[in-house]
Amino acid sequence: MSNKKEKGGVLKGIERIGNKLPHPIYIFLILSVAVIIISALTAGTEIVHPGTGETETINSLASAEGFRWILDNLVKNFTKFPPLGMVLVMMIGLGLAEETGLLRAVLRKVIVGAPKTLVTFIVVFAGVIGNIAGSATFVVIPPLGGLIFKALNRHPLAGIAAGFAGVAAGLNANILITPTDILSAGITEKAAQIISADFLVHPAVNWYFMIVSTIILSVVGVIVTEKIVEPRLGKYESKDTDEITSEDEELMEITPLEQKGLRNAGIITLIYFAIIAFMVVPKNGILRNPETGSLVPSPFLSSVIPLLLFWFILAALAYGITSKGIKNSNDIVKYMTKSMEGFAGFIVLCFFAAQFVEFFSYTNLGLLLAVNGADLLESSGFTGIPLIIVFILIVSFINFFIGSASAKWALLAPIFVPMFMQIGLSPFFTQAAYRIADSVTNSISPLEPFMPFIITCGQRYDKKTGLGTIISMMLPYAIAFLASWTILLIIWYVFNIPLGPGATIGM
Repeated sequence: MSNKKEKGGVLKGIERIGNKLPHPIYIFLILSVAVIIISALTAGTEIVHPGTGETETINSLASAEGFRWILDNLVKNFTKFPPLGMVLVMMIGLGLAEETGLLRAVLRKVIVGAPKTLVTFIVVFAGVIGNIAGSATFVVIPPLGGLIFKALNRHPLAGIAAGFAGVAAGLNANILITPTDILSAGITEKAAQIISADFLVHPAVNWYFMIVSTIILSVVGVIVTEKIVEPRLGKYESKDTDEITSEDEELMEITPLEQKGLRNAGIITLIYFAIIAFMVVPKNGILRNPETGSLVPSPFLSSVIPLLLFWFILAALAYGITSKGIKNSNDIVKYMTKSMEGFAGFIVLCFFAAQFVEFFSYTNLGLLLAVNGADLLESSGFTGIPLIIVFILIVSFINFFIGSASAKWALLAPIFVPMFMQIGLSPFFTQAAYRIADSVTNSISPLEPFMPFIITCGQRYDKKTGLGTIISMMLPYAIAFLASWTILLIIWYVFNIPLGPGATIGM
């Protein structure tokens, strides 16, 4: 009993501290002011640029020249911030797919149609790959997992836990290129350019690693569910309140129109992918590098976002028109517009994040920190696998207090990406390590935005379900995902396996 109280006390403490932290916008504002002050105190300090060999100095933002630079570049910093345009463009297509119901129908189809022997795997797997649908995944997969488990005479809380593990702890993995890839790549590229001005990071740099991660996490999720969580829950005793409601039926049912819509969306997808393959596979394909004929670099990789945009739009149109979700041309514009409504906060956050990143770059404080930090790591011998593990653990801990993935990476990338570049670790690798850490503790964080919803889902089957219940169920997933995912990254590191197209482990 005392252990439970201690655990609850720690989690309550995390919740209190997290709630007292300023909004990420204010954190960026405070850090930007700190950069101005520090740049004034260290102005004139010389650093040898590791890439060019030239001597650079710390530029003061508190000087007359620095003040003029701030005013001249305030708008430019915002408009050229890579994640801003890339994410908003991607969300036009994704938003249309979500508003027409395509993404939810795909997720329901995947789970409801799963063979009984593969149900647990499919629930976790659908949760992981469902992150491309954004918040819709959190409100579809866990409750659907509970319903499916109950229908199979298994404990519904285990189904909820398996689904929540996939959508929360496996948030950054997928078999497709997702908005997370796009957002992370933009921030990573800006951070890498502190060391190398022409360094490019395309959205597919972690693709190979994340495909394998998706399978591994799904398998680990099955083991944790069936060997740890479900046995601890025991046999579920059905209650009168467990009657299938109309909402449940709607969640589980795939209507004939939806079936037809999915079929047509699938046909469009096959045709679209065939056209893309025709432009990529042949040596003289128009999406290959026109000079070398290679894929790395190539127009194909640099055009991932528009290619995905067109795919989602075409598939969503095929589904929406067939399923009657789109009744006229005005619906298309309405759905695309609606998908942007939830991004006002993200746009404002990008403004302040962009200022911090650019201030850090202009002053050369990022360069100073990278060079001195790398020297310290090398002199202490703290590099390689121990450094990777500690970095993941630190970011996993920070994730308890700052939930926003974009805000957290915008804060950490300008520090760690250049520093790790100096000790031979590529930005692609640092980004992959960050994405592991940013995912695994989501399912046990009291600040997870969907935690109250998951608690409500659990209370349907057990009125005593509370935060402690969910945390105790999800803790084995968090630990297992953290351990297995980190081991997978270490295997990638040891065998020097490419993380994605043209994305090496080292510099």
